[in-house]
Amino acid sequence: MRNTCCWNSALRGEAHLAATASTRSVRVLHADRSPADHALRGDMTRLVDVLPAARATFWYERPTPGVPGSRTGLMNLDGLGLPTDASVYLCGPLPFMREIRSQLLRAGIAARNIRYEVFGPDLWLADATA
Repeated sequence: MRNTCCWNSALRGEAHLAATASTRSVRVLHADRSPADHALRGDMTRLVDVLPAARATFWYERPTPGVPGSRTGLMNLDGLGLPTDASVYLCGPLPFMREIRSQLLRAGIAARNIRYEVFGPDLWLADATA
């Protein structure tokens, strides 16, 4: 499974909100190659379904017809109406997070409200001496 470490962290947060019957507004946004590549999609969808103020939007480069709540292509935050006081948690490869962070900043979300978790190659690997 791809992205499992990051999604385990995100799912723990969603599970906590569900267990405490939170009415907090939650937006779950995920981009992947296809629904089949989307790690823990069922768990994520199930938790969103039990939270009364939660919505999920998924983007797939190779979509499957009939998958509800999904969009085709790369993640694009335009038109989502994200609140400017949102607390945002990003995870993924660095190029993806740079792009989404830029979109969040353009949408009026303060940099101090954006948290992230990087996965991929060690960022310091290029500086390592053999």
